[in-house]
Amino acid sequence: MKIGKIDTSKKVFIVAEIGNNHEGNFKLAKQMIYAAANAGVDAVKFQTYLPEYFISSDDKFRLRRLKNFQLHYREFKELSKIAKKKGLIFFSTPLDIESAKFLNTIQPIFKISSGDNNFYELIEVITKLQKPIIISTGAAEIDLIKKVYNKIIKSKFYKKKYKNLGLLHCVSSYPVPYEEANLASIIYLRKLFPDVVIGYSDHTIGIDAAVLSVIAGARIVEKHFTLDKKYSHFRDHKLSADPREMSM
Repeated sequence: MKIGKIDTSKKVFIVAEIGNNHEGNFKLAKQMIYAAANAGVDAVKFQTYLPEYFISSDDKFRLRRLKNFQLHYREFKELSKIAKKKGLIFFSTPLDIESAKFLNTIQPIFKISSGDNNFYELIEVITKLQKPIIISTGAAEIDLIKKVYNKIIKSKFYKKKYKNLGLLHCVSSYPVPYEEANLASIIYLRKLFPDVVIGYSDHTIGIDAAVLSVIAGARIVEKHFTLDKKYSHFRDHKLSADPREMSM
């Protein structure tokens, strides 16, 4: 898979998953890009969404939290420019179709979250954009993974000769105990899908699992990133790598 100037057959693609660790603070989001660049990663990733599209108005707590954490399209456009200036690939996971169409104007690759690996309409829209796609497999049984795989590679828009599809082994717990990381699944996915790139999205505490995933054959490694593990009570900070860990 070629992502910008990076060929995953020659170099492991390291992604600092900023996600929502900026907590809606645009200034902090910029600081995190600078810190990730200094740590030597290849890319920074965010999440882009319109909360009212997928959160019930009855779930007032979650709706309010996501609105507070939400960055706006104009801010993502600026963040993409900052990342590019720092030599990083910028991309964000869209959680709705409108956001996917916007992100297509500012990023070279797409990521489908574990929560959306059965959101077939979104996957179809993204496949038509003819850019590399990374699918996170958290909470998905093998039959679902096969179904998503087939939908993409059988599409007339899929560029098979470029290996434009990546599957990330992922355990959707926050955090994941080491004994449940199941890194052997990386080997299993490599055997089952030899024509795509296999990687790992890490939710464990520390970086050991992320390092070991490369030994198992991961060519894409995504690790949550924070400036401070104790920044707030938001759960993702605790399982994220700080700048010191990310640079190791």
